[in-house]
Order: sequence, then C-alpha cells, then structure tokens
Amino acid sequence: MVSIVIVSHSSGLAEGVRELASQMAQESDVRIAVAGGVDDAENPIGTDALKVHQAIEEVYSDDGVLVLMDLGSALLSAEMALEFLSEEQRANVKLCPAPLVEGAVAAVVQASVGASLDQVCAEAMGAMSAKQQQMPEPIVETADNDQMAAGDSEARLTIRNRLGLHARPAARFVATANRFEAAITVRKDQRSANAKSINQVATLGARQGDEIVVSAAGPDAADAVAQLEALVEDKFGEEEQELEARQPEPESAPTAPDVTEAGVLTGIPASPGIAIGPAVHYRQQLPEVHTRQVNDTSAEWQALLAAIKEAQSELQALQERVTSLGDKAEADIFDAHALILDDPDLLDAVRRHIFEEKLNAAAAWQQEIEDVAREYRAIEDDYMRARADDVLDAGRRVLRHLLDVGPGTFELEEPAIILAADLTPSDTAQFDPELVKGICTELGGATSHSAILARAYGIPAVVGIGQALQTLSEGQTLALDGQKGIVWVDPDADTLGDLQERRAEWEEREEKARAESQAPAVTRDGQRIEVAANIGGRRDADVALDYGAEGVGLFRTEFLFLDREEPPSEEEQFEVYSGVAAAMGQRPIIIRTLDVGGDKPLPYLPTGQEENPFLGWRGLRFCLDRPDIFMPQLRAILRAAHEHNVKLMLPMVSTLQEIRAARALLDDAKAQLREEDLPFDAEIAVGIMIEVPAAVSISDQLAQEVDFFSIGTNDLTQYVMAADRGNAQVAELAHALHPAVLRMVQQTVQAAHEAGIWVGMCGELAGNALATPLLIGLGLDELSMSAPSIPTVKKVIRNLEREQAREIAAAALKKESAADVEVYLQGLHA
Repeated sequence: MVSIVIVSHSSGLAEGVRELASQMAQESDVRIAVAGGVDDAENPIGTDALKVHQAIEEVYSDDGVLVLMDLGSALLSAEMALEFLSEEQRANVKLCPAPLVEGAVAAVVQASVGASLDQVCAEAMGAMSAKQQQMPEPIVETADNDQMAAGDSEARLTIRNRLGLHARPAARFVATANRFEAAITVRKDQRSANAKSINQVATLGARQGDEIVVSAAGPDAADAVAQLEALVEDKFGEEEQELEARQPEPESAPTAPDVTEAGVLTGIPASPGIAIGPAVHYRQQLPEVHTRQVNDTSAEWQALLAAIKEAQSELQALQERVTSLGDKAEADIFDAHALILDDPDLLDAVRRHIFEEKLNAAAAWQQEIEDVAREYRAIEDDYMRARADDVLDAGRRVLRHLLDVGPGTFELEEPAIILAADLTPSDTAQFDPELVKGICTELGGATSHSAILARAYGIPAVVGIGQALQTLSEGQTLALDGQKGIVWVDPDADTLGDLQERRAEWEEREEKARAESQAPAVTRDGQRIEVAANIGGRRDADVALDYGAEGVGLFRTEFLFLDREEPPSEEEQFEVYSGVAAAMGQRPIIIRTLDVGGDKPLPYLPTGQEENPFLGWRGLRFCLDRPDIFMPQLRAILRAAHEHNVKLMLPMVSTLQEIRAARALLDDAKAQLREEDLPFDAEIAVGIMIEVPAAVSISDQLAQEVDFFSIGTNDLTQYVMAADRGNAQVAELAHALHPAVLRMVQQTVQAAHEAGIWVGMCGELAGNALATPLLIGLGLDELSMSAPSIPTVKKVIRNLEREQAREIAAAALKKESAADVEVYLQGLHA
C-alpha cells in the first residue's frame, strides 16, 4: 500500500493535515508520516531535509511513497532528502505538486483502496477540481472592500529610487519578502502582485514617485511589512550618483535607428569610446523546442529542477566573475536572474503545464518564459521593457540544460567588433575586453543590462541599429563612436584619421592614468604599502596589472570549481596557477585554497542541508574532511610555486588544530612530489585568512604557526556583528566600518607584528578609498582589492603621512557606530 509523507513549514499544520487525512480513511492501513517545522524554539518555521528523509524512511514501502509539500523551501528540502536515499528507494518515491490539504485527503483515500503510486499522485493532483467547479468565478478581496484580519498588516509606500522597481531593487524586495512566512501582496493602482515573485513585482512597472500598497497576512505580517517599508525608504540601498553614472551621456541620442548617409549607421549610444576593427558576427542559437506529450510527468519535472540548479550554479559563477573585474553592483544583475529562475509563480505555471497538460518540460518552460518576457515588453517604461532580455537570458540558460546543449564558448583570435542581433548579460560577461573592441547590436537599448556591463568593462557599444547589421560582411572594417551612437562602414581615410586621432587622445589620457597607477604606493614619509588585486583567473591577472597591481593578494580558486560537473584535476589547476604566476612575473601571488560552503555551494560537492551554512561545513573545514579534493590542489599550488613567488593561504581558520592538520597534509603532498621527482617549492610561505572572531582572539597563537595573515572583512564583519551580510533586515549592522570590526582588525595587526609577520586585508573594505587612511593608521602592510580600485587607493596613500593616519585610526576606534565612522572619514575629504 502506498504511504504518504506530508512536508510543511509548520509542525502544527503538518500534524493537522495528517489528522484530517486519517479521518477520511479511518478503516485503512495507510501509513502517514510528517516532517513539519525545524528544531529551533525561537524560529520554528521552516523545513529540514533530514526530517523529510526520516519521515520517508519511517513509512517506506516498495509500493511507493508519495510526498506532498506546502511551499517554497519544502520542495527543495524534499529534493535534498531524496539524495539521501538509495537509488532503489528513490525509484519508489514521488514528489507531488498537489495542494497540500486537498491533495493529502485525496491521496490517502486513493491509497486506501490499493491504488498504485501514479494513480495516488494523479488523484491528489485532481483534488482541487471539485472546489473549482463550485467556485467558477475567482473571488478578489482587497483592502478597499474587506477589513483586514487581526494580525494582518499593510503600508502605503512611495517609491523613491530613481529607476523604480527595476531588476535589482525588485530582486531585493522579493528576497526580503521570501524571508517571511506571511503571504505578501503588493499593489499599484488596480494591479496586484505576489511580493515573492520577481516577475510579478518587476512587471508592476512601479517608478519613482509611484505609490504601492504592501499587504501581509500571517504570523509575521507586521515584521514583513516593516522590513519592506525600510527597504523602500532606503531606496533599496541604491546611490543616486552611482545610478546616474551608469547611464550613457550621449552628445546626440537618436530615438530610433537611422541611416544618415551611405556607409554610416546610427543607433542608440550605449557605452562611450571609439573602436575600429574588423566585424565578427556573433550568433548563438538553441535548437528549436518541440512540443510533445509525455507520460512520465514526474521525470519531466525533476529534469526541469535539475536544469534550474545547473543554471543557478552558472549564474553564481558569472556573478563572481563580474565582481572580480571590479563592479559588484553590475554583478548583482545575476542575482536577479537567479530569482527569476526561482520565481514561485513561474514554477507553478510550468508545473501545471507538465502535470495537467502533460507537456514536455522544455516546451512548458519556454512557453512561460516567453509569456513573462511579453509582460515586461508591455510596460511603458523603457528601462523595464529592457528587462525582458534578462528573463529570456535566464530562461534560455535552463533550456540549454534541458536540451543538453553545451554552453558554447566565443573566443576571438584577433581584436574585433562584435555584431549581434542582441546580447544577453551572459554573452557580454564572457567577452574578453582585450579582444572585443566594440559591440553593435540590431536590438537593445542603453538601459539593457548588456549595455550596462559593456560600460562596466569599458567596451564601446552602439545598440538598436536595426537589421542593416545583417548586410555587413565578416571581416569588414568598422568604426564606431559609442558616445554619439554612430557606426561607420568601411570608413574613408579622412574619417578614419579623425577617429584614430580622437582615440589616440583618449588612450593618452588613459595611459597617463595607468602610468600613475603603476608607481608604488608610498606615503609622504616614506612607508611603502603593497597594493594588490583580488582575482579569479588568468584573464583577471592582465586586468590587475593594467590597473597597477603589485601582486595578487587573493586568488579565489573556487572559480575553477564552478560551472562544471566534476572538480578540476591537479594538472588543470597547475596550468591555471602557473599561467597566473607567469603573467605576474616575480610579483607575489597568494593562492587561497578552495573556499566553498555558506554562500558558495558546488552542485557536485554537496555539503548537505545545513540550518546555517555560514556556521557550518565550509572553507578549510570542508577541505580537511575531503583530502580527495584538497590534496590535488595542494600539489598543484606547490608545483606552480616552483621558481615563482607563490604563497598559499588557508580560509576559514578558527583553531590551531586546523592549521596543523592542513600543514600535515601539505607535508604529505611535498613527500609525494619528491617521490615522483616533480619540482615544487619546499619552502612555500603559508598564511591564513582572519575571518572569524575566534581567529582574532587567538591571533597571537596563530601567528606562531604561519608566515602571514590576511583579513577577510566581508566574513569577519558578519561574524563579529552576528549579521548575515546577505540579509537586508540586518544590513545596517553588517558594516565593516563598525568600531567593533575595526578593533578586531587592530588586535590582529598587533598580534601579527609582535610575532614578526606581515598582515594584509583582502575584503571589500580594502578597496574603499574612504577607509584607506584608517587602514594605514591601523598598521596594515598590504591591501588587496578589485583591480579598478587600485589607482584611487594608491593616490590616497601617496597623500598620507603615517602619524596623520594613526591619528585618524585612533579617532575612528572611539566612535560609537559605523555611521559615525563613515561621517568622520567623509569629513576628512570635505
């Protein structure tokens, strides 16, 4: 007989559904298990994969187990639970998207008569039909015609940020809403949206000055509305000057593409600069998606969920990639993409297509993605219309996995100007700025995320040119002015000469700025501070050198492990590390060993379901337990260090024992390499990240075991302040300039210097030029940051004297809050 498992965020709800379902089949022997809530007395609402696994095991039968879930993470927990089962058991367990209460009742009754697992699931799926027949017309209740229930909450808010609820603010709004159990609705005029749906919120078209009404119903309704209100009032954390700086400033901006004269095309200015080079057409198309009927709907659904997980892993890699190039704000584009893939309304619609219409997953997914894109295109606001491209970009990423089509790479052998019908952010993010000299597209606008990324990368771009681009030949000479939105086809000698002159003037200015950035950072009284770059790969090393990096203070090796189905081999890692070392010459390179877990999961290296992954199995803790992953990396780093200035750094260290265990494995790696007669650096310097308060507390002891410290302020801040850096509800606490964090930095520096080792910083604070005097005053020897921040930080250092910096640090340490420190530092520049 088929068994039933009920998964709910609430223990009480799960038990109540079990009792109701049991009453409907009192004489039967149907076994029902529940997995409700989490074991946290203060925050009991949630789901736990281990509880789901235990519930399945409790009632497991070869006849099958049907799992019914309520919402959100219940599905993810159920999927994770399946991974704990044997392959044979998984074949007999089916996750059912039916409504929880009606589905459970119908399933138990059907199971009680000896129906098969598929029949029980089908009965559960049809459980809503009777109610729908009795209520043919939807009932709509709003705050205007219905009194709010006790405990519900509502607020009328005015959108204040300049671009309104565009992709990134909408993503923050939805991410905040999803942290609450309450059902949350947001209304604008006569339209309403599920506040937990990125697409519904974004397509409301709420712009600056518009009023929205946020309503919540549920146990934490008041807190939910308060947090969303705070987010709106804070303008979603956007700086107006920053937003304005991202917009192009064209000398002339035609409203529509035009041909001004023979051989001259005009479009929309998207990214300033002049580019001259041969044309290369860029076309990446997916195979046609065929609609077909399927019998195994559950298999189609599981295939879709697997494709979404793969796509989300790729988006994380892209986000890290763009961040490493120095623009964290633009990297947040891919956060919005990830939320699109996780949109509950989108997934519900696709689920209905699969289970009710028996459509194949690819067709169901494509249909809904295109529907959502059409909703964006119907918005009056130009910026929001451009977000349709983001929806399609994220959707096609999933389709590629469903259709088993490779990611497709685009590599140029020579510098060129790219021609395309349109470009997605993913396309633009993979371009090499050294080879892609310019971009021209038939479609698109200046506010598309591809245009924004082109500006972030410094690639001149003209978009919205129209189909005339299709008539251009491969290799044909083009010149473009991204400031004016003009493209010259086979420019004559006079035009070419004028453009080359203008480009030379611009390059001269850039070269002067680069030359200044290449000089060392020395204070006015003679102290040299090493200014290095944080990188994620070989290409980033070239960018870092261009901006004046004196070394690599943090090589994030996790990028090598992302967007793939298995870990990189020792040889692959060795090639990458050696390539970076060769590019940097004898400049120091600090390679951090694999740092995964927390906000950086890897699909093929599951760390298991953790209630709080930031306090769990991550960083060095993970590597010590997985020598099969750790040892090849240690060997590759040791080999790359031969004849290069390479150092090794361990992340997430909190005890002496962890360092000693890692050193023991490092000694084993050295012994293996000696035995194999492979060259390596036997005296490689070993340092650690200072990221947790425990490490700061015993920094005097840790300093006796290593050659250097590097302070990771991003993690250190969240651990010191007990404030998840990704949680908007505690964003004000998660500030690296808080005196509590600064005192931790001071203690670490003192312990390091007393032990005779140097100490650097590689968190975001290191690249904040406002904080540079403070950090020098605290005694840091090295600062490592995103490459574009290097010239400005060097300039600040050159205008400092050590005594002046120490006075600034002493004053900052006495302030009462991060805001006070920030105001104080800003006053120094006034």
